[in-house]
Amino acid sequence: MFVNRKLVTVLLELHRSRRSGILRAEKGPARRQLILNCGTLVFAESNLPEEHLARIMVTMALLEKTRLKEIAGMMKEGSTSEEAILSLPGLNIAGIEKSRLEQAVLITASLLGLDCNLRFYPGENLMKSRVSLGLKLPELMLLSVRHAVKTGILKVPLEFENAMFSAAMDAQSRASDFPLDSAESQALSLVNGKTGSEEFLSSIPRGTLLTLYVLGLVDFEPRISSEDESAALIQQFDEMLRRFETASLYEILSVPATAESREIQASYHERAKQLHPDRFQSDRYSPELRTKAQQVFSRINQAYLTLKNPEMRALYDGQDPDKAKTALRPEESAEAAFREGRAAISRRDFSTAVQRFRTCVWLCPENASYNHYLGVAEAEFPNLRKKAEEHLLKAIELGDVSAGSHLELAKLYIKVSLPRKAEYQLQEAARRKPGHPEVDRLRGELEKLRS
Repeated sequence: MFVNRKLVTVLLELHRSRRSGILRAEKGPARRQLILNCGTLVFAESNLPEEHLARIMVTMALLEKTRLKEIAGMMKEGSTSEEAILSLPGLNIAGIEKSRLEQAVLITASLLGLDCNLRFYPGENLMKSRVSLGLKLPELMLLSVRHAVKTGILKVPLEFENAMFSAAMDAQSRASDFPLDSAESQALSLVNGKTGSEEFLSSIPRGTLLTLYVLGLVDFEPRISSEDESAALIQQFDEMLRRFETASLYEILSVPATAESREIQASYHERAKQLHPDRFQSDRYSPELRTKAQQVFSRINQAYLTLKNPEMRALYDGQDPDKAKTALRPEESAEAAFREGRAAISRRDFSTAVQRFRTCVWLCPENASYNHYLGVAEAEFPNLRKKAEEHLLKAIELGDVSAGSHLELAKLYIKVSLPRKAEYQLQEAARRKPGHPEVDRLRGELEKLRS
């Protein structure tokens, strides 16, 4: 089953950045487009007859079928479908708005099951309409996914019956955008680590689980023998690495050379969901597979960090075509990701910070600063605090001679109510940097914990 999760990623980014313009999807002669204003949907339209506004109004019993020819005639004379419909007696804005919403949901739902080209044309007032839905894009996505699941546009894959489920890497940041209902919220809350299908599906409707998967909140892995799975994945990764040897950076990210920065970012995020090295860290995967996954994602990450930077992209595009196959060296990629991670921490976007610092550690695992900051970011998430402890201890082991990692460990141990461990880390911090004001402040918190 094909699921166009890239569409969800693109719409979510357009919502968060409050963009205005037209998002166009094309597949053969079919063309559908969403008209946006400041990150909200104005309306949607399609050149497919069954998705025309007038046809939808007929199915909703808001328009008599006999009026279709009349509307078609006015459109041939230059009127939009909306203008033609509003010129008819007895129709009003409320009816158009109701139909526009139905049309937008139908069009977006159809795109979820379609492998199509997406292009965004920025600008304001590119297409005028008397009716503006003003619909938030996450709400449009949720309504459309529910419709696609309910009507069978998207079917529950057979793999669900024998799979392991887990929360997506960025589920926490994504979930805050979607107006999930109680059943969807409960299902998402039940995903803690990886959950076997028998336990999970016994209490969660499959349609609900599919909805969360399409929205990018839940991932699943078919359960096959670990040896067979590792062998198949190693073969896949080897083939990708062979292709990467002669591929351009655009080809590595599966985007055209004319792609806008948001297309590049959306494609990277989608590939990260599929190929992120974190997916292959469990004992069920062989060490060889884990190494291959890191090599593949390192190339993808280097391509992304080069193309997302306008200056570096311009430099890359200006190279001789025969030489335009290289990206940043791993050390340069790590440093670029490190800067992005620090910036994410400063704006308290810890989910992004975790992703960026993980990239740093994969590329340069023996760097104390990268391990330190990864631990700092991970400590913000209760389910990552064990990992945070490991990375902060690793930073100290690698020679972090400042008090920083000890202080962060002390904060972590105070959060999880481990006063003895917190006290030891404060002693080490004080020994390395006597008189540090943060030591006294944390000792005050530690006393409150003990009292």
